[in-house]
Amino acid sequence: MIKLNRSKDNKWIMQKNISSSDLFEVFVEAMNNQNNIIDNEYLLTQFKRKFSYRGRSNEGSSNTMGVRLSQACFYMLGYKKGKNFYPSPMTDMYLNNKNYSKEKLFLVNLYSMQFPSPYSDTPNNFKIYIGRLIIKLLLDKRIDNRLYIDECIYFLPFMETINFELYEELISSILEYRKLSYDEKLKLFKNIDMYDDLFANCAHEMNYYFIRIFSGFGVFNIVEDKNHNRGRIFSFKHGKGSTYRTDAYASRKKYSGYIELNSLIVKNAHDLASKYSAFDMPELQSNCLSREEWIRDLYEFKPLKFISVVFPAESKDSNVIDIVKNMVYQSRYGSRDGKTFENSLKPIFELFRENRNVEIISGSGDTDLLCVMTELNSDEKYKINVDAKTSHHATEQINPIRITNHIKKNNSRYCIIVSPKFSRGVKTDISGFNIVTIEAETLANYCLKECINSSDGLANYSNLDIYIKNALGTDITRAVNNYLENNYNII
Repeated sequence: MIKLNRSKDNKWIMQKNISSSDLFEVFVEAMNNQNNIIDNEYLLTQFKRKFSYRGRSNEGSSNTMGVRLSQACFYMLGYKKGKNFYPSPMTDMYLNNKNYSKEKLFLVNLYSMQFPSPYSDTPNNFKIYIGRLIIKLLLDKRIDNRLYIDECIYFLPFMETINFELYEELISSILEYRKLSYDEKLKLFKNIDMYDDLFANCAHEMNYYFIRIFSGFGVFNIVEDKNHNRGRIFSFKHGKGSTYRTDAYASRKKYSGYIELNSLIVKNAHDLASKYSAFDMPELQSNCLSREEWIRDLYEFKPLKFISVVFPAESKDSNVIDIVKNMVYQSRYGSRDGKTFENSLKPIFELFRENRNVEIISGSGDTDLLCVMTELNSDEKYKINVDAKTSHHATEQINPIRITNHIKKNNSRYCIIVSPKFSRGVKTDISGFNIVTIEAETLANYCLKECINSSDGLANYSNLDIYIKNALGTDITRAVNNYLENNYNII
């Protein structure tokens, strides 16, 4: 049987506070109502108003709302940044269109879950896509496309990584385990040091929270099996009190059971598993240039690729993700001469519906990019200049006279300067000129959200043009962020 290091210090750590998918939905709706600005007191009020909150006191605690927010992030509903909550694409889809299948959306949530996770204290030696592993197991006919709850407790929390050899060993071990009697299985549990405390914790996290949450979302079916272990359940003492955690299939039930995939999503699960392997190495912060970039990969970019598999109509998003991701990366870490950043901006401006041509000009005497656009509901064409400014810190100075000469040379309407960040002095440099500045990440967010929420997979430039014409000589980053907040509930 597979050898695993089983201890309380070496296991998956699953966030636990909300055990009902219904409560999660109340939570997400409440966050949406407050424009995703984190306000624990508001959340507490909303929970009380909807009779969803039962704290240890009548007043309740706003601190608990912070814990629930962290758990929502663990289950891929979104992520925190400062005082704001950024919904994942799945949450956006759920909130904006109730016609999307909840089961399929939360299949994507599950498939996205991994260790390491920004919202779990699971030890660093765990490097595994936990959702992919569980789905692969539930698709495996050799174990009857099911996992018994005691198997979820005994095996899964201690899987540190997975590859083909380990997976085959795990399957063999599950089959071997199933041949054992209840007493023989109990002996296996008892052979582990401090088994009561360890497996009570595993049962609490896996059975009382993880399994039941995804069952509530329609990803798993929990099936009662009165014959499993001849009708006997495992019971582990939790802590020093009189609380016991069991492998019962539901609260206060006397029998155990198993989980299987909802038949409505089996095909989608097969599609995901065939394209994205459970044996892949998960996204590691050490492979990214910042924690912020890592979290955005986990919560924004990777799930969109899974969505394009589960919802084929959204397959246009995959190309957009690569374009946007590359531009943000090149703006921060591109070549010193700025050429890679310039090259990455060309496909960005080609995402706009009104675009007719984007040409890289470059050189000291001209603009970096020249774009030909059309007016809204008209064939009338106009040109805009785009300049890319790379910097290791922040763009500190702009020569507005030189840029104005470039505008005149090309008979352009204005110039957009894109940079990862601008210093305060830049704002005064461009005042009174037909120039605007915008941070690269904001432009990326605008294109991403516009494209994935449009029917044709393209972004609207006309709205951006209106903002620019009304704000010439200024930085439009904040105005565009406000537009995104009002239209897509992100900051």
